[in-house]
Amino acid sequence: MSQEQQTHIDKTNQQEIPSFPFPFADHSLQVPDEYDRLRQQCPVARVHMPYGGDAFVPTRYQEIGQAFADPKCGAIRASDGDVPRLEAGKVTGTEGSAASELFSVSNARHNKLRRVIAPAFTVSAANKLRSRVVDVTNALVDAMERSGPPADLFEDYAIQVPMTVLCEMLGIPGEDEHLYRESAHTMISTTASLQEKQVQATKLMQYLAPIIKEAQTNPQENILGLLVRAQKQGDEVMTESEMYGFAMAVIGAGFETVSTTFTNSAFILLQQPEVVAQLRTHLEQPDQLANAIEEILRVTPIGVGRPRITREPVQLGETTVPAGEVLFLTTHGANYDPSVFPDAREIRFDRDMQPIMSFGRGIHACLGQQIARMELQVLWQTLLTRLPNVRLAVAPSEVPWRPDETLTFGPEHLPVTW
Repeated sequence: MSQEQQTHIDKTNQQEIPSFPFPFADHSLQVPDEYDRLRQQCPVARVHMPYGGDAFVPTRYQEIGQAFADPKCGAIRASDGDVPRLEAGKVTGTEGSAASELFSVSNARHNKLRRVIAPAFTVSAANKLRSRVVDVTNALVDAMERSGPPADLFEDYAIQVPMTVLCEMLGIPGEDEHLYRESAHTMISTTASLQEKQVQATKLMQYLAPIIKEAQTNPQENILGLLVRAQKQGDEVMTESEMYGFAMAVIGAGFETVSTTFTNSAFILLQQPEVVAQLRTHLEQPDQLANAIEEILRVTPIGVGRPRITREPVQLGETTVPAGEVLFLTTHGANYDPSVFPDAREIRFDRDMQPIMSFGRGIHACLGQQIARMELQVLWQTLLTRLPNVRLAVAPSEVPWRPDETLTFGPEHLPVTW
């Protein structure tokens, strides 16, 4: 075969590899059809990433869940180098902040650290915070009613709840919201340079230093108190840098996930009045409301996925993924698999629900998932109880959309009336 023929074949093969992330339509949260096509034709597909080369993207529930849970599919570390990724700089969490230490320890160490902090994130812990969240959401609706419509369901409602919970759990002042939000935004930025992320991380560490020092002197019954007591038991339990890392990781995750999930879910549901009416019938039954929130979580995309790297060869379905390859695990790819969720694109609150993949699976599953579920339950319960006629104030195509520069996406603001 001539060099010219080989070059032509190479170019053809390159053209057949899709680029990731698969684009959502403008002003739409409808999961791209590319996932459905790949499930049928190539369930574990090689894709071009924006930076660093090619990765693998599983599109079926079974393989995505397997990869999340398999210890051979590890978190990416700074030492992995220039891996295929979404960000212009290093993969979020691997470098540039104290939080990166949480991703560079062994699985055994990671599990030990999670066990130390786990009591703050149980169902019981979430329920202890529920009354506070109920009070906050009602106060926010009071303010919306006083100002009159339209209101911004993101700024006036959704973002305020995780901020309050975050401050309660960490024992930090709520008036410094701008710093927490700036830090969280920078942590998940796909365009910020490594230097910019390091500067923001240093700024947050300097802010937390006196708060943590105070907690070391007088630990309270909150996350910082747990971290301080663990750190005082010695480095074999938790180092001081790990303590800072946990606090920073909670701030980084605490803002974006819940507020984005609620806002995105409201954008989806408020375009379907019949679905909102069905949800309203479940508000007073805790079990029914919990099941409804699982379905809302299932259908609501907020980001393109989470990366893992294979430390050994991994068999995913019929595909053997070699060691050293990046896997990009899309939670909405799993949540929309029709073999697990029939009529997956429909919102059905009576669905015989299988475990959703929105919070991941395995040792790196979202630690705050029970807190997030509680917040979402209260956000929807208060909104639809207090404002039963809430609806979009503008056409969906006129809803302001976020710039494509972070790991999450969706409406930047959500104007509503009632």
